[in-house]
Amino acid sequence: MTGTLPAAAPLSRDKILNPANLAALDDLVPDQPLLVLLAAGKGTRFGSDPKCIQLVHGTPLARHSIDEFHRSNDAPSDPPAVVIVGYKHAEVSTALGADNVYVLSANPAGGTAFAAWEAFSVPALLEKDPLLIVSMGDRIVPASIYRRLCETHRNGGAEAAVTFLSAVYEPPKNRGKGRVLRDRDGRVIRILEERDALLEPDPVHRQRLLDLTEGNCPLYVIRASTLYRLLRGVTNDNAQSQFYLTDVVQALAAQGKDVRTVTTTVADPEYDLLCSDVTQPMDLALLEGILSSSRGLLFPDEMEVEHAARAICDGRPPAQVAAIARQLSELASAAVREKLGFHPSRPLAIGVSGGRLRIAFMHPDMARFFGPAWQMPIGAGSPSGDEQIVVITQGASDGRIHLFPVNPKYRESINSVPSDFEPMYPGDDISGVHAYEGFGTRMSESLLLSLGYFSDEEVARRKEAGLPLPPPSLWVGNSMRRPFALVGNAIASMRTLRTGSIGARIQDHLGRESFRGLRLVSSGAIPEGGFSSSSALTVATKNAINALYGLGISADLLVHLACQAEYGTGVRAGSLDQATEQKGRTGEGTLISSNPRENYRILGTFPVPAGRIAILFPYSVERDRNAWRWSGGVYSETIAGEAGGTTGEMRKMTGKAAEIAALLTRLPVDTDFFKAVEDDLLEDGLLSPANRRATAGLLARLPLRVSRERLRELALGNAEWYAAQLNEPSAAASAAIETLFAGWRDPVLRRALPDGKTVAERGVPLRAMVAYLFAEVAKNFFLIHHPERWIEMVALSQLGDTCYRIDPERLPTREDMEGEFAWDAGVEGPTRLSAWLDRAGAQPYDFNRGLDDAALSAAEPPEFHQLEGGNFFRGLALIDLAGAMLTRAFGRAAVAIRVNAAGQGDFFQVHVDRSLADPDEVKRFLQAAFYRRFGLAPSPAFVEPHSGGGACGVRLSRYSALPQLIRRLQRESPSQIFTGSASGASSS
Repeated sequence: MTGTLPAAAPLSRDKILNPANLAALDDLVPDQPLLVLLAAGKGTRFGSDPKCIQLVHGTPLARHSIDEFHRSNDAPSDPPAVVIVGYKHAEVSTALGADNVYVLSANPAGGTAFAAWEAFSVPALLEKDPLLIVSMGDRIVPASIYRRLCETHRNGGAEAAVTFLSAVYEPPKNRGKGRVLRDRDGRVIRILEERDALLEPDPVHRQRLLDLTEGNCPLYVIRASTLYRLLRGVTNDNAQSQFYLTDVVQALAAQGKDVRTVTTTVADPEYDLLCSDVTQPMDLALLEGILSSSRGLLFPDEMEVEHAARAICDGRPPAQVAAIARQLSELASAAVREKLGFHPSRPLAIGVSGGRLRIAFMHPDMARFFGPAWQMPIGAGSPSGDEQIVVITQGASDGRIHLFPVNPKYRESINSVPSDFEPMYPGDDISGVHAYEGFGTRMSESLLLSLGYFSDEEVARRKEAGLPLPPPSLWVGNSMRRPFALVGNAIASMRTLRTGSIGARIQDHLGRESFRGLRLVSSGAIPEGGFSSSSALTVATKNAINALYGLGISADLLVHLACQAEYGTGVRAGSLDQATEQKGRTGEGTLISSNPRENYRILGTFPVPAGRIAILFPYSVERDRNAWRWSGGVYSETIAGEAGGTTGEMRKMTGKAAEIAALLTRLPVDTDFFKAVEDDLLEDGLLSPANRRATAGLLARLPLRVSRERLRELALGNAEWYAAQLNEPSAAASAAIETLFAGWRDPVLRRALPDGKTVAERGVPLRAMVAYLFAEVAKNFFLIHHPERWIEMVALSQLGDTCYRIDPERLPTREDMEGEFAWDAGVEGPTRLSAWLDRAGAQPYDFNRGLDDAALSAAEPPEFHQLEGGNFFRGLALIDLAGAMLTRAFGRAAVAIRVNAAGQGDFFQVHVDRSLADPDEVKRFLQAAFYRRFGLAPSPAFVEPHSGGGACGVRLSRYSALPQLIRRLQRESPSQIFTGSASGASSS
């Protein structure tokens, strides 16, 4: 009986098997493709199981096409497929996954148009009018074909009425196919099903039709409203009494509408896959073979995504992978929401870098000392964590470098700078860290000034003139590690590579004549202050750029360049942070050399007694902008202050101490201070008497206190020797020496003498700074070899970052400290700190203790693992008081504190012996006695780092593949931790 579809198959929302999934279609937009998959049939030769769920490579047949559709999707969101099911619909729905919308067919044998019509039981198809892709459930369609079909459908700026896939079949493969009939101009007239062709009465014409090799390869792209309108008029008046979807093509052609095709031939890599007939079990085996032999060719996106996912997941805990997937989704959403201009068809690169946990060895990784550090990379401990930096980047052509941090804390009022910004292009004379430092610092300052920051000179001028000051957050000196400065240095330091194939590639992509811009979006909130949030952004950015342009920079060279970039922020730091972030492994406390000539080799991997020792990270105060207020007068606010230097000046001074000492002692440039004691300490953690005497003799050659200008004169007096060592002109050697004295001035430092008197002295305590480096490695190697003395050795190590010595016995009891006192009522903040220091009789730390000439020349040289003198001037009085309070509350053997790497505020370490104190009790005490008393309300209150994986950079040839990568990463972790779809990658 002939009929129409509205009569044969009434539409009803009741046909939807899982209506809760309809909500996922609420955000559909007209330009967005939506897959309608016809999977209602049985497949008579496959036993009782439906054909569409037969396994191919372990995945149900129809699920391959669903996954490939998702991979092809360029739209802002990723809607579920609408799947028409019939025979054994419960089994099919379960096998194909819960992420689809299922419509139950009233007649699985009614024909392709019958099933397509029933899809309109889903209200969104008419309400949203999306672009429909109608496919069959018994085949595998690769993402490339979905994409080509949609691109053809939209080609030329005018959408076709319908676009379908055809194939030039090799006979006899054309048997059973609907033949594509075209007119003399090649326009499609209709698709004629073979059974109808067989009814042609003229035998010659019939054979001509049957001999046609171009046949339908059923896959259609059509607007929902167009399909709905035409299906209303389709009948089943044909040889099979079925409703043909091909009738829609004929109707549109008859109306003179634009009918387009994508045609595959035997020469195409997709041909075998698309033209595989799955009619019997043997065909599944053939399909398995086709998929295996041509997977990389047929699924380039899939293979690329798989390689990218493996690179990100390698050696990384599942929770960190889950967090990275979430961050990528947030970055993609931000790119759309903020209209950041990412193009779906252009390449994208991703850079990932966590911070690092320095378990021991806080500062000895200074140039020319090059001591090690015992540390591991960190990352998120839960899917919601942000303890790694994730950057996505794409080339721009608008002459701008765009940088948009998702976290507003790191965002500027201006989010782009010119790509031809002259200060970002180093000259040919800028190579290596020494020459780069001055260039990078000037570049950072110029970038910040262009973004509206105020120079230190302007701040000083306003202060002298009594004019209102801008907020400290806008001072250049306080902001050298803002994201734009870090990204600028990441790019500029790469430009110092000019030779060889790598140098050529860098100049081709980043050079003055070729670079047209870059788009970067970043995510992550690694805690500041000793967790290397700034270097993590540098490392992540370098990895992303390296991957985007295929520069081929090795991990070791990336570390060198990242260290160079770090110098450009105005701080001459070591490279252990970058080495750990780039090359560290999860769960390993690795002792890494900071010597660039050794490419940051691993000196050893030693177990951390995590079962006995807990390391907590409370917060003190913001380092650069606020720490000086809490220093008890050790640091000054600005360079115009009369007290000791600013925190930034002190870091610059100490960071250059070993290099200055190496010049004064004429240490050959091919060796370094630590090298002389490395083997000795590695063996048993103790310096031999001979090494103790040699170290003491070295220190005795350094001044206890000397003015900056006199120190500069002494260093320049060695310029000729230095030039010969470097095999450079004298002028170049002198210029390198001058960089050692840039950015800091004579400090004014107080210390308590043995008789209890306090003196204030102006000058550089060079001997104390270098003694600190030797003492620090000695104390921490002893700790590694004697973990049973952990708390004792951590406390000894902290002496090198002490501002004030405080006797814990002069403090109130634990119970009293958790309460209130009349004597500190009415004062708060730094004033309250001063009151506590005065009441406890705190004395400035004597950093020269045990370092006088007599002590160093004694017959029995100092035991450096027990040395009390030496300092790196990165401590904070507030942290000294916290340590004394904890010792008073829990006992000297139970807890010890340590500044965390950079020191001078931010987070600090509290080491707790679990056998003597409960870490949760320690937290509660700090909340009540420390945070509350000094008005501190950090968020989070404590950081407890989690082990993470090393940095990586991956490239996708299309930005639109990002949702596919996100879904792939999500599969690495339990699905219940994800509540939303992996969406967001799109053009803005």
